[in-house]
Amino acid sequence: MRDRSAGCPRNAWYALAASAEVGSTPFGTRALDTPVVLFRVSDGSVVALGDRDAHRPYPLSLGHVDGDTIVSGYSGFAYDRTGACVRVPSQAQVPYGARVPSYPVREEGDLVWVWLGEPSLAERRPPVPVPWLTDASWETFGGQWETAAGVGLLHDNFGDITHVAVVDPVISPPVLAGVAPALEVELTETTVHFHRDWPAAPLPEWQAKISGASATASYPQREEGAFLAPGLWADRWDVVIPAEEGGTQTFRFTHAVTPVDDRHTRHIWRVSRNFAPGAEASDMLRPIFESYYLKVREILETMQQVIDRDGYGEDVNVAADLAALQVRKILRRLVADEG
Repeated sequence: MRDRSAGCPRNAWYALAASAEVGSTPFGTRALDTPVVLFRVSDGSVVALGDRDAHRPYPLSLGHVDGDTIVSGYSGFAYDRTGACVRVPSQAQVPYGARVPSYPVREEGDLVWVWLGEPSLAERRPPVPVPWLTDASWETFGGQWETAAGVGLLHDNFGDITHVAVVDPVISPPVLAGVAPALEVELTETTVHFHRDWPAAPLPEWQAKISGASATASYPQREEGAFLAPGLWADRWDVVIPAEEGGTQTFRFTHAVTPVDDRHTRHIWRVSRNFAPGAEASDMLRPIFESYYLKVREILETMQQVIDRDGYGEDVNVAADLAALQVRKILRRLVADEG
């Protein structure tokens, strides 16, 4: 059967960890089938190196950080932030050329982004800003896990929210149960933006309860989504409520996806809102969204199992798939451009 997988470009920023996960203890992970170790040096900045000692095939993440170097737990070789070996315990002279790969790193929002492609391109293509993740005017919570499915399946899922009403009627805004208005899509060479305006409808019961808005009144609603980079989606849902009733309520959904390999994806998700401030509301919302994302994970993992067993089939696409199909085209072109 035909393989329609898009592949994964290397010349892109991927979120390998949340900022809180990276400290002076080595953090070992994988991305694009590449072992990477993350750690902080004395000035607080994050370093990303290949997670394999140059001396023998032993992970540097099983060693320790000493000041501005990471020391192998087997050989004792010490590597600086550039990946160069600067100390060998058994001799005074460091072997010529002893080093491990070093990767460009940026912290944006509360995420650690790493560039595994051509290093000279990284400075010209900075990570997409996600200021709402750390802006005090937005309340944010989230989670992360690894999904046993290729990243293309996650991209397809984020490109169409009409399935939400089927997967989880509890979390779904009631308006999603009706026929979806036409999806408006805007394209650049590397991004896909889309939106649709939904007719006035009531809020979900849980949102009305938490926000204090009317549970029976109908409000216009707007959906916006954006594929901003191979490793980043940023979506939002606006409920247009009159100012005298509290003003527009907005959710922002951030999805950082990193292909671990062709069948596994790291998914860091964040839910931000501009209403119902405080930890109490977040504690009420967290299990609602976590339950939904776990259901989606289970579905995507089932899809991957079907593909592994039976291959790719000829999918029947509908109008709601327009954005996802454009994302596939962009990813195929980015991969092709890398040769």
